[in-house]
Amino acid sequence: MTTVQVSFPAPPQVLWNALPAGVVAVGGSAPYYDPQRGTVFFKTGMNLLSWGQNITVTVSHAPGGSALTVQTSLKFGVFDWGEGKRLAHQFAYAVGQAAGTAALA
Repeated sequence: MTTVQVSFPAPPQVLWNALPAGVVAVGGSAPYYDPQRGTVFFKTGMNLLSWGQNITVTVSHAPGGSALTVQTSLKFGVFDWGEGKRLAHQFAYAVGQAAGTAALA
């Protein structure tokens, strides 16, 4: 399992509205949005190097704006060879672009 947290200088609702862009950017399917928890769950498909990933993203309040926490786990297998981290960063970048902001350093 890989967990990546990225902070943004934007309110949580702005990031929440941009989550669909992240799902599309990583090739996610069957997203389930839970607005009460500020969470979206989805899966990525298989490719030549992976059986795919289960991804959970949570939007929360953070100092100076909000935080996006992306957790990835393999559908099948032991090592993801960095795929989870790559997908988490790709997701966060797409959400930032859709929200019109960049992640805080």
